[in-house]
Order: sequence, then structure tokens, then C-alpha cells
Amino acid sequence: MDAEVDLDTNSKIADSIVKNLINSYTIDEIMDLVRKNKDKAIYVCVKRGKPETVKIFVDSNGKHCYRCDDTLLIPIPKKFVILEPDKMYFEMTLRANVLLALNGAEERELHH
Repeated sequence: MDAEVDLDTNSKIADSIVKNLINSYTIDEIMDLVRKNKDKAIYVCVKRGKPETVKIFVDSNGKHCYRCDDTLLIPIPKKFVILEPDKMYFEMTLRANVLLALNGAEERELHH
């Protein structure tokens, strides 16, 4: 039962994070940022308890990595921007990465 409650809570937090992200940046703006920084890691950066403070972080010097603890650094997927451009699939994989990170997934399980 607790696992179901956690999944439901994480799903609500994920929805809030994505909603706040899209209120700050359009999907087109995020995709353009990925295109311009295709050789750098780009993350959604947000505190688990403050989904309204979401921002995008471009790791220019490669010193950061995926985090799924209280401070979330969630990789923004690049496949549906660079290899197979598709706005709908990009948004779906971005949403999936947020939820996977909230659920404590390993980095290899995320969309890249």
C-alpha cells in the first residue's frame, strides 16, 4: 500500500514539475536549447519539495550528473530533438524522465 501512495505522490509531483517547467519554457524553447547545446548535459533542476522552482541547467563543464535525492538533476532527453525530431515524443520522454527520477530510477533507465 505504501508503494502505491508513493507512486501516486510522485506522479502528482512530476505533473507539477512538468507544468511549472512548461510555464517557464515552452517545449520549442527547450528543444532549441537542446539543439544549441547538443554536446553538453542539460538537466531539469528542482528540489523535490519545491516543484514550483524548476529551472533548466546546462552543464557547460561536465561536472554534474543525474541526481534523484532531494535535489533532482534530471537529464533532458535528446533523441527526439537531435536524432529523430518529434515534439510529442520529446515531451513524453521528458515527462517520463521526471517521473522515473522521482521514483529513484537508475540513470541507465532514463531516456537519453
